[in-house]
Amino acid sequence: MKKFFTRITALLTAAVITAFAAVSCDDKDEWDKKAKDEHNLAGGDLDDDVNVDLEQMPYGAEYQKLLPDEYDTPLGVDRDPRYLSDEESAKFADYFYAISARDPKYLEKALHPDFLKYVLETSGFSTAQEFLDNEYELIKQYTGSDFEFTFVLVDGIMKNTDVTGLEAYDARLEKAMPNAKVTDKKAFMINCTYSKPNDNGSYSLQMRLGDYVTLCIYTIDGEPYVIF
Repeated sequence: MKKFFTRITALLTAAVITAFAAVSCDDKDEWDKKAKDEHNLAGGDLDDDVNVDLEQMPYGAEYQKLLPDEYDTPLGVDRDPRYLSDEESAKFADYFYAISARDPKYLEKALHPDFLKYVLETSGFSTAQEFLDNEYELIKQYTGSDFEFTFVLVDGIMKNTDVTGLEAYDARLEKAMPNAKVTDKKAFMINCTYSKPNDNGSYSLQMRLGDYVTLCIYTIDGEPYVIF
């Protein structure tokens, strides 16, 4: 799993970047279904005679779009609303928009100010603008061109029993904010669609990276923030 974009620097410099298959709008349903089938952490199919209440079913049993014209988000977000609220979804939209638009204002909305300060200090950047410029250039090496994120797809939720769990994120947050009052925390598997200049196609970030991006939502002092 990609934990956060700056951690792929070593991979980018150590390996030859090969072009993954670009996915057009017409092919979206096929790869999206395949990805959910392969990465759904919920388990297998149910027998036809099994009647399970929706609230008892795992992530992915219900999907709902949060659209910019319905909620104050810069990007639309497709997610299971039972596991990710509108406010939490908006944080993911802010984060990915901040990267492709290289707009620090949205990064500051997505991240707790103390966590952002820690990220800049440990990454060696003086400003959020420098951080975003670097993230954009790293992803550009995968997309092969300038890009603009168009939609956020939250395809799965990580269980606490997964190999990575949430311990690494807990430790990172502890270093950044030792006295943070966390009341909820969840880790998600995320893909984004993006467009290229002078190109009518729609492409998959997950297909280009070869894996999902893993991001967490931590509720701190009553407000959700992105943690990576």
